Amino acid sequence: MAQTFNTRKFKPFFYFLIFVGLFSAFSRRATAQAEISAFVRSEWRILQLMNEIKSLKDDSLAIRKHIEAEELFAKTLILPDAYLYPFDSLTMIGRLYAPDKSFRFINWNHSFQDGTQCHFGLIVVPSGGELNTVIWLTDWSDSIRQPEQQTLSSDNWYGALYYRIIDAQTADDGEQYYTLLGVDMNTWETKKKIIEILSFGKNGTTAQFGAPIIEFNGWTKNRLIFELSSQETMYLEYNKRKKRIEFDHLAPPMPYMVGQYEYYGPDERTDGLKFVGKQWKHYKNISVKKIKKKPVPPEFQLGKPMKRNNEEEEIEE
Repeated sequence: MAQTFNTRKFKPFFYFLIFVGLFSAFSRRATAQAEISAFVRSEWRILQLMNEIKSLKDDSLAIRKHIEAEELFAKTLILPDAYLYPFDSLTMIGRLYAPDKSFRFINWNHSFQDGTQCHFGLIVVPSGGELNTVIWLTDWSDSIRQPEQQTLSSDNWYGALYYRIIDAQTADDGEQYYTLLGVDMNTWETKKKIIEILSFGKNGTTAQFGAPIIEFNGWTKNRLIFELSSQETMYLEYNKRKKRIEFDHLAPPMPYMVGQYEYYGPDERTDGLKFVGKQWKHYKNISVKKIKKKPVPPEFQLGKPMKRNNEEEEIEE
């Protein structure tokens, strides 16, 4: 005789499973809502700190507030869901994702009363459900000699404000390198545009800046630093369609001003870098229709808005 299934006997067990499922769902929802509330509180406090900094004339007090913001960011960004949280009210802070979404860059600066700069940065590597890895960056730009030749770490970073992250490229050593485009407002007299190389340790928890994969004017460089007058504007962008970095050639107005970077500006030439083989190769006097991104990354300083999307449509002018 066929056995019948006694539903009455198992009803309490079914009700228990339903209860457990509902409890788990409500628990996850409550946890997510609690995290979002924590993100909102952190974002509001960081925005408050940045607004306070704008009105300060005391650099030491301002730096303390920057550090408080940095610590609050790090405490928040370690949570898994924070990786995708936009922080979109913080328009004075850069929030870039790598094209492959393998990391996120949080970045801002402080302008001292004498016109010099200090940069702050955090790299967030997502965990896939566990706590994220947050890598703190310490700006040692002023102490780094021959910076174009140096391999640096997160503890002695050549600080900059990055506005573009280029897809990872594989070099001769098999390492994956990301190329970053950035700006340093530097001083009242000059500013800098920077092409930086970023890679991660095998465990993904350490960052290295600089690698000998740039060939420029016959020399091998770990990064490129262009210095020009603070009154001039230098074009430095990535042409995604042509897969090359394009930039203005800089020169002083008169030959005797060579090395006096406060007088440098773009001349009529444009150079480029293209990843050929296993490194960036320098090409002089390229023909180019300058592109601009939507939105164009501004020359940012604290308190001025900074666009965050690095996947904009490219338009040729």
